[in-house]
Amino acid sequence: MRAEHEGGAEYAPAGGGDIFLFDEGFRHHHHDHGGGHHGGGGRRGGRARRGESKYLLMEALRTGPKHGYEVIKSLEERSGGQYTPSPGVVYPTLQFLAEAGQVRAVQDGDRRVFHLTEEGQRELDAHTDEVAEFWSQFAPPAAAAVRAEVGFVEEELEYLLRTVRGGLRGDPDPALVRSVRQAIESCRNDIRRLIAAASEEK
Repeated sequence: MRAEHEGGAEYAPAGGGDIFLFDEGFRHHHHDHGGGHHGGGGRRGGRARRGESKYLLMEALRTGPKHGYEVIKSLEERSGGQYTPSPGVVYPTLQFLAEAGQVRAVQDGDRRVFHLTEEGQRELDAHTDEVAEFWSQFAPPAAAAVRAEVGFVEEELEYLLRTVRGGLRGDPDPALVRSVRQAIESCRNDIRRLIAAASEEK
């Protein structure tokens, strides 16, 4: 099977197999939180130049090991919600970097966690200017960044609701239900205190 992605470069893993597209496989992610969607051509618009995306992935690993979804979220959050790499591109590119010895993949349960290697660190250090230039296009106003963060909070609330509903489906143990309720109440009270403290400082 041949993966397709606009503007990408092909990558065939060692030993044959599927052909992947990568490099320019980054796209804008549109949040409906009021943060807006930035289109346009040229250097702006959230598209990595050919050969550039692998450095963005390596930089996401600079702060510590991550699995693929965490890499995607870290890039999305850094751009204030304006930019999200496609999972169909991130994973093949991480595979390419692993075969090149620039990242190391460690199996952790049912997922792989990626670590930046010393070779990857040297390669990344040699392209810091390119990475800095890419991120320079994402300097959103403070208000836009806050709106994006509110969007992330809303997403986390949705994930929490799904987790609770899924975990308590069927005939759950009463002690488990009580513990979950108490955990949610504790979290809600913590958030109330945070909001109250912030209101007092204004």
